[in-house]
Amino acid sequence: FRSADDAEIYRALQNWLPLKVKKGKTDVYLFFSGHGLPSLDGKALYLLPWGVDKDFVEKTAISQQEIINSLQAVSPKSVTMFIDSCYSGQTKSGSTLITSARPISLKPSESSFPSNFTVITASSVDQISSSSQDLKHGIFSYYIMKGMEGDADLNKDGKITAAEMLEFLTDMVGRHALTLSRKQQPQLYGDKENVFIK
Repeated sequence: FRSADDAEIYRALQNWLPLKVKKGKTDVYLFFSGHGLPSLDGKALYLLPWGVDKDFVEKTAISQQEIINSLQAVSPKSVTMFIDSCYSGQTKSGSTLITSARPISLKPSESSFPSNFTVITASSVDQISSSSQDLKHGIFSYYIMKGMEGDADLNKDGKITAAEMLEFLTDMVGRHALTLSRKQQPQLYGDKENVFIK
């Protein structure tokens, strides 16, 4: 996409995705790296696309539930989401994203996602999803890529399960965050035995 603004993301979810998914047969992978924020009333989580208007977050951001609904609507076999974002109201550098926003602890739960979804997030709800100038990425994004390249195949059986990926990410992301004087622990929602790579 030219830019990952709200219109481009909606276009991908509403127009491109239905053309690519065969009902009950396609495994869908969604990766998001950016900012997240809870709604002002604390009842919804938003992903902030490029160009979001910070004064109108609930109008220009995309709710996590909207994304889930769009993915469910095409009836994929499975959905795997990697979300390199936090909902602490802070940027990856630790500054306040929206000065008037009060931090709200709205934690996703297993019931937040359909049964065929596996979701790995960069951090727990009260932590910052950190980036590294050395890596030129968010540390979660960097280690997701390394993990998918094979580093997360901890038992060397040629398959990478969600449990293996989480263990790999918890170790590598956690260690790297400590070098930045931070704590960051990725979270898993869904089936730990889901196989990402065969």
